[in-house]
Amino acid sequence: MPDKYRPFTTGAVARLLSTTEPRVAETVRRGRINPEPVIVAGRRLWTTDQIRQAAEALGLLTDALRAELAQEGGHG
Repeated sequence: MPDKYRPFTTGAVARLLSTTEPRVAETVRRGRINPEPVIVAGRRLWTTDQIRQAAEALGLLTDALRAELAQEGGHG
């Protein structure tokens, strides 16, 4: 599996964004995340870019989060 798919499940993304899993999953269902997270063994695996898209779609993207995601995935 490529390194960019660090194990960020939907639950981990929800915790990182201080929100709920259903709210994060809704961003995928509404087509706000492109490309959609890959599904492995029934779980979505999120890249840092996809997490940034979700945070932006939910109005939760801060400079601090942007910096943290850049450090995690090098996609900043």
